[in-house]
Amino acid sequence: MDYIITTEQLTKKYKNFISVNKVSMHIRKGSIYGFLGPNGAGKSTTMKMLLGLTSPTEGSFVIDGERFSDDRISILKKVGSFIESPSFYANLTGRENLDIIRRILGLPERAVDDALELVGLTEFGNRLAKKYSLGMKQRLGLAGALIGRPPILILDVKWSMVFIVYCVHSVQKKREKRTLYTNRA
Repeated sequence: MDYIITTEQLTKKYKNFISVNKVSMHIRKGSIYGFLGPNGAGKSTTMKMLLGLTSPTEGSFVIDGERFSDDRISILKKVGSFIESPSFYANLTGRENLDIIRRILGLPERAVDDALELVGLTEFGNRLAKKYSLGMKQRLGLAGALIGRPPILILDVKWSMVFIVYCVHSVQKKREKRTLYTNRA
């Protein structure tokens, strides 16, 4: 099998509380993988470990053939992520917010327009982020995750199923293979 994400006995402990307990998973390239479970089950913590936002207490993981922490920067350039609620500079436009991400990732200028198009915000790119509706903010957050067309998406958000279907359809419409790793479907 060709796996894009593999975890082995991934564990996260906080003092006397085990948040993630020996999770082993193998996610195939091009697949959509969802976590389902009640609040406090460790879904968000697992995703934060995969993004290097918190360290595992035990276990290990590999993303696209590279072992995290050895290849952290290389891995993070392949992963688009959207954890919890979108956060933007309210007094900047959607386009300007995406341009900050683009510059950090060292992407060409056209990547911003491409990301706006993928989520259907092209005509609203010059609107201030504070003037976006909730749905538009969610799409802008997704555009930030999609900028540069990373092969892996990690999404940890409380979205409606309709929005998730929209996102999947938008990506598939472009005939691209991408892993969408989502939570709280």
